Amino acid sequence: MEYKLGKKVTSEIVFMLVLLTIGMLSLALNIQPAKAEWTGTVYIRADGSIDPADAPIITYDNITYTLTDDIVSDADGMVVERDNIIVDGNGYTLEGAESGSGFSLVAGNVTIKNTNVQKFYWGILGGPSATECTIINNTITYNKKAGIYFGNNDHNKIIDNEIVNNALNIVEAWGIKLEYSDNNSVIGNLIENNGWTGDGIYLSYSSGNIIVENKITDHDFAGMYLDASSNNTIFHNNFINNYYQVYSYSSANTWGNGYPSGGNYWSDYNGTDADGDGIGDTPYVIDDNNNIDRYPLMGPFNTFDAGTWNGQEFNVDVVSNSTVSNFQLNKTLKTINFNVTGVEGAASFCRITIPKIIVQDLWHGNYTVLLNGEPWPFRNWTDTTNTYIYLNYTHSEHQIVIIPEFSSSMALLGFLMLITIPLIFTKKRRQTKKANKRI
Repeated sequence: MEYKLGKKVTSEIVFMLVLLTIGMLSLALNIQPAKAEWTGTVYIRADGSIDPADAPIITYDNITYTLTDDIVSDADGMVVERDNIIVDGNGYTLEGAESGSGFSLVAGNVTIKNTNVQKFYWGILGGPSATECTIINNTITYNKKAGIYFGNNDHNKIIDNEIVNNALNIVEAWGIKLEYSDNNSVIGNLIENNGWTGDGIYLSYSSGNIIVENKITDHDFAGMYLDASSNNTIFHNNFINNYYQVYSYSSANTWGNGYPSGGNYWSDYNGTDADGDGIGDTPYVIDDNNNIDRYPLMGPFNTFDAGTWNGQEFNVDVVSNSTVSNFQLNKTLKTINFNVTGVEGAASFCRITIPKIIVQDLWHGNYTVLLNGEPWPFRNWTDTTNTYIYLNYTHSEHQIVIIPEFSSSMALLGFLMLITIPLIFTKKRRQTKKANKRI
């Protein structure tokens, strides 16, 4: 029996076959080969050469060495023998086998950045001549003994790294250890859950180090261990939920930046703040060796990039028992705004520290604070370099905005309209698009 297909059915079949062919071609064109991991130890020699020559690194101006692939190593991931260079990991990973070190630094003025360093014995190891080095914006995790170790190395900087989950199955292990190492800076790092009975930061026979703006949290032994280490300066850190916040065999360290800048935040501090300045009324006693934080912060310390003013970079700092997010500084609108969230109905506060140059340039020293668009009471004070603004509120989620002070309510209304009208039109456009889609 012979069947004949109508023109309509035939055209539909042809159309489906065309679509199927296009789909198969598209899939074929988008198939990417699996990215190969390069295996071995890479040496950046003192003369600038790379050994072996086929290692996944490109050289730019003979200064910056950039990874172009992951590196897996049974020994050292990378040995840096050359002074005065930058190694940019470009987001790639150095991975070991719980031996050796991700980076072995045997040279000076080396910068290591943007690299994931994991599963070595030492994540980053400072060897001979490792001085004036900068370790910045790396993720250092699952290394067996320590995330970063400097021994007999001075004047190095460890900045804005995530040093998390190192040394989980070994005793006497650390996130960062400085031993016989002086005048180093440890700034702005997340140091979390390092060591099985281990420590976040371990200072041994080290002095003159500056440790500021770090979040040091969830360590089974100590957030910071001080062994024969004095004359270090430690402030604006958040010590949260460590078994011992600090364990010390040392004395004469400085645990603050004076008043009103303040000291550190301690999650187990139970003092009060009757005068409403964001600083506890009683000191936080660390030990019996004269280690005392005289100006403990009443909430975690947050710092935000405020841009460049007169050629110098500045930050705006917020101390708050709220979660602070979505910080924005708008030079055109002359506003600073951010969100605060917390437990519904809880009594909360924030203290905002703004450099005087910003207060003068944005507002000529005169400003108003809004909470959810409403003028809100606050108190303020200054020191030689900063303006401090303090306000209380009860939680749900709020937006805090600091704007120029206006001489009349009509001027304030006009400013609010200026920042609100674009939002209304944006919302209208979205609603129109949705309506058009339904038609």
